[in-house]
Amino acid sequence: KSFSDGIVKLLSDDRLYNELSIAAEEISRDNTWENVYTKHKGVDEVDNGQFDRIEEVDFATGCALFTSAQVISEMKGFDNRYFLYFEDSDLSQRLKKAGYKILFYPKAILWHKNAGSTGGSGSSLQDYFTTRNRMIFGLKFAPLRSKIALIRESLRLLSSGRQWQKKGIRDFYLRRFVKGTFPLKV
Repeated sequence: KSFSDGIVKLLSDDRLYNELSIAAEEISRDNTWENVYTKHKGVDEVDNGQFDRIEEVDFATGCALFTSAQVISEMKGFDNRYFLYFEDSDLSQRLKKAGYKILFYPKAILWHKNAGSTGGSGSSLQDYFTTRNRMIFGLKFAPLRSKIALIRESLRLLSSGRQWQKKGIRDFYLRRFVKGTFPLKV
């Protein structure tokens, strides 16, 4: 069966549809509040059938988001302070707080090159936005203990982080959001 057949079946099932906010694929994310990072479901794991069922997850990645425009409108869209990275995690948390469920849908298939449009993993652009936006996200949603650890880590990064980590932390505290001070080429 194709992905679209599966989605039609999913949306036709009133029981599932009434609980559905997002059907997220293999790259749905689970949260690690201890360090305020999200991780893609199944990364570095051999698929032995453990991903064969629809299940509730904490996050859906924006590259694989499936929901109605009405739901996005109800949530007032993505928080534009992020610009990129963590905006999907923020939306996922707001959806959950509004009573929606985020679902992993195993028949969905998506090929996504991680950080492909930002120069690849570890690029300066990724370093800047993940560092800054992790602060926005973590201080908004994480438990108190994680917030304290995040603040302590930010102070360490200001003194000994990489160049764009330092700038990301500085811009967070100076409330330079959206594109911040990263020199984007338009």
